[in-house]
Amino acid sequence: MRQGKVKWYNGKKCFGFIAPDTPNEDGNTDDVFVHSSALKAADIRFLNENDIVEFEEEVRNGKLSVTTLKLIQRDEESAKRFQERRAERRRAREERKHREEKKEKRGFAFWKK
Repeated sequence: MRQGKVKWYNGKKCFGFIAPDTPNEDGNTDDVFVHSSALKAADIRFLNENDIVEFEEEVRNGKLSVTTLKLIQRDEESAKRFQERRAERRRAREERKHREEKKEKRGFAFWKK
């Protein structure tokens, strides 16, 4: 298995790329494509930038693609930023919901008069 760092991973798009630390048997040092199905098979919920992983790859459609994945070390700073962004989106969603409920109540009272 080779090691590398997660270059980026987008959970909404369900894919990302890993930058390997060493070349493979063919001497290839290109970034390796990782799909959400590899995460699911490894029972990993998400990946953050700079997480260190071990992986096995194969060539699919002429490109390197991860088949087996193992999380070695989480980048705590990236994980913290991810959690903060997630909490901020949750707060914004709750605020929008609260404003909409308030608007509906006000609209109903206006028409009732």
